[in-house]
Parts: sequence; C-alpha cells; structure tokens
Amino acid sequence: MRFLALSSGGAIPPRGSGDGKRGATDFSGSRSGAVTFKGAAPPSGASQRPAIFKAAYTCAGLGVVGDLLAQTITRNASTKAGQDKSAAGDAKKKSSGAKSNAGDSPDPGYDLLRTARQMAYNFVFYGPAQHFWYAALASRFPTAAGASLAANLPPFMWKVFLNQAVLGPVVVATFFGWSMTLTGRAREYPQKMRDDAFPALRRGWAFWVPAASINFALVPLKAQVLYMSCCSIVWNYILSTAAAGGSRQGATQGKKK
Repeated sequence: MRFLALSSGGAIPPRGSGDGKRGATDFSGSRSGAVTFKGAAPPSGASQRPAIFKAAYTCAGLGVVGDLLAQTITRNASTKAGQDKSAAGDAKKKSSGAKSNAGDSPDPGYDLLRTARQMAYNFVFYGPAQHFWYAALASRFPTAAGASLAANLPPFMWKVFLNQAVLGPVVVATFFGWSMTLTGRAREYPQKMRDDAFPALRRGWAFWVPAASINFALVPLKAQVLYMSCCSIVWNYILSTAAAGGSRQGATQGKKK
C-alpha cells in the first residue's frame, strides 16, 4: 500500500502550478514487510539553471526600463528648468535690447553606458540573488494557499521586514560599489554611501512596504508576478537615480570651482 504525503506551502509570487504544493514523499512496502522511504529529491544545480537564467535576464530587462525611465524623467526636468531660465533671461534681454540665446544649451542625450551598467548588474548579481533569496524566504516562512489572512499574515510580515532590512541594504551597497568602480570613482564609494545610501533605502521602504501589502491583500494570485515585476521598474528607477546623483553633484561642484 502506498501513501502520499504532501507538504503544503507557498510564497508570493505563486509557483507555476498555483496549488501551493511543494513536493511529495513516497512510502512503499516490500514483500518482507519492510517499509522504504523515498523523499522528493532536492533540485539539482542543473535543474535550477533555467530558473536562475530567467531571473537574471528578466531582472536585466527591468533594469534597462527603470534606468531609461530615470534618465527620461531627469532630462525632462532639466529641459523644463532650462526653458524657464532661458525665458527669464530672454525677458531681461528684451527689456535691455539684447539678442536672445534661447536653445543654445545642447541636449546631452541618453547615457547608454549607464544603462548597460544597470543591466549588467541586474543580470550578474541582482537577478540570481533574488532567485535564491526568495526561495530561502519561502522555505523559512511558508504561506498556505487558500488560508485566511490572519494565518498568512505573520510569515508575510517577516518576508516584508527581512526584504527591507537585509536585501535592500545589500542591493544598495553593491550597486553603488558596482557603478562607482566601473566609472573609475571607487575611492569616492565611502562618501557615496554616507551621502546617498540611506535616502535610497528610505525611498525603497516608502515604496515597497505598501506595494507588497497591496500585492498580498488585493492582487489575484495569477497577477502577482506581473504586478511585482512592474513594481521592480520603480525600484530600478530609484536605484538608478540614487547612483547617478553623486556624479551629477560632483560635476556641478567642479563647474563651480
């Protein structure tokens, strides 16, 4: 006679099967009456490679979108500020009879090397790190599919807390180090961390805590992966803006000197 024991549990986002089942344990008897135990084999390194690669290239694509979004917003804000300044200058020149110089400031365009740095970081480190991190959280704090909100609330709160208290600081610190090393400013890394790390984390906390809460409480299970992927674009925007902030400040200070 054979019995099948299932360990239930789940994580947000849900697994592809959507039923919360994580594996099986097989008990079988022999003619001599002995019982043999066959546990579900843990996933091997080879079987995890497609999932790791998928996490890597998905995260890299989201990084590209997030960085281009950050650059677009920054360029639009700079263009608007330049136009306002130019209009004010033109008004003064018209009153004095001087010629207008509107449109003299060139558009710097997109920094594609910056986008490539973000994409490479997400592909090499952030995507694979998320794969193992969320698997560890799901194993340590499982949530039961179909369980009540009260039953799933404690593991969910632990996941949100550890994500912001552990993964967030690690990502900010490594991304700043990655960006500054590749731009030849590794010596400025300690100052960069002192100036910009906590503001970036604070923006991340302000965004991810409510975003994760909405995901858990309101978003249907089938749409949670898409929802969190869209949220990741905003986080990549925050990282890109924070990493680029120091270089812009340095350039401004250099011009003043």
